[in-house]
Amino acid sequence: MTNGQLNENFELVLNSALHKTDASGSILFGDSLALLPLFNNKSVDYSFTSPPYNRKRNDKYRDFTDINENWFQLNIDILNQLLRVTKKHIFYNIQANYYNRQDVYKLIGLFSKNIVDIHIWEKSNPMPASGKNITNAVEYFLILGNESLKSNTTYTKNIITTSVNSNMPKEHKAVMKTDIAEHFISKFTNENDIILDCFFGYGTTGVVAKELNRFFIGIEKEKSYYDMSVERCGFNIISAN
Repeated sequence: MTNGQLNENFELVLNSALHKTDASGSILFGDSLALLPLFNNKSVDYSFTSPPYNRKRNDKYRDFTDINENWFQLNIDILNQLLRVTKKHIFYNIQANYYNRQDVYKLIGLFSKNIVDIHIWEKSNPMPASGKNITNAVEYFLILGNESLKSNTTYTKNIITTSVNSNMPKEHKAVMKTDIAEHFISKFTNENDIILDCFFGYGTTGVVAKELNRFFIGIEKEKSYYDMSVERCGFNIISAN
């Protein structure tokens, strides 16, 4: 993707945010709730993202307070925007924990007409629960769209099992596992597709998209994570405003 193509297709949003761009995509610094409304309808092919956990314990992020009293409404607003801007499918990674599980289940019900599948990420080495409590070993990928989901390969199951990330930066302990991003992006998107991640974080979506010859657009509201993702994505020819 050339800078000219990005500027042509996403002129309004690029002009409204600090960003860094090269031939593989663009990373925007800002709040997704403010920037997503500036995207044109059906302007990206796929969305692949993971909202904050809302764990309340605030033990995952150094530079972000993972406490949102309106977490349920945040997800509603984000998903409605993603449904508007995404042509094909949204892959929405979410975990039901002690603090948010009621909201997660309500969210699934609210978007039941848009959800075409739910895939399970099973962790082979989850953090064990104390005593006789149940260990939470799974996360969900809500897959939303207007048509059924088809894989690029045969015998693709709706469950993937991996270990959890064991080597994460101290600033961000909820980095998307590369194997998971590779699984979904390789099996359900195609070369030259544009993939949007509106909770870009440490930039795993961008790294994987580049490796698989997809374009990407990332949005990140925390400046330190924005800077880290720009470096991690290895931009060479960079423009900024």
